[in-house]
Amino acid sequence: MRDHRPQTAAHLLDSDGLTSIQQRAAALSQLNTAVKNHLNCAEHCRVSNYRQGVLIIETASAAWSMRLNYERYQLTLKLREKLLPKLREIEVKVNPTLAAVTIRKQDKIPDIIQKPISNVAAQHLLATAANAPDKVKACLERLAKLAQKNPR
Repeated sequence: MRDHRPQTAAHLLDSDGLTSIQQRAAALSQLNTAVKNHLNCAEHCRVSNYRQGVLIIETASAAWSMRLNYERYQLTLKLREKLLPKLREIEVKVNPTLAAVTIRKQDKIPDIIQKPISNVAAQHLLATAANAPDKVKACLERLAKLAQKNPR
């Protein structure tokens, strides 16, 4: 039976507890690498957990989940052969936050290159600002000042 009483932080961080956490993290990392080597959609999924013969894999979207379900049988056979002989089942879960991480990795947004505003463009902005409402006028005048900072 488990002991569910509160424990001190010192008890949680003792050498045995920390070592077991570190070993589990290393095992999950190794398992994640093995799974990604066998999948076509490796960049859109990751191993989340493994307990009691059930491997839990998170995917970025329902579409990737469906695609992973097609490969589930083959992946189960390969993992049973090489790494997890007690694997009973693979469970696929959708985690939308994984999609955000994937997008940021793939689409590296280039730095914005600010081109200087020409004096002619600044004059047009000031002419437009003359008849504009106060908020728009202030914005247009700020843009026109950029031409003065970067003379051509």
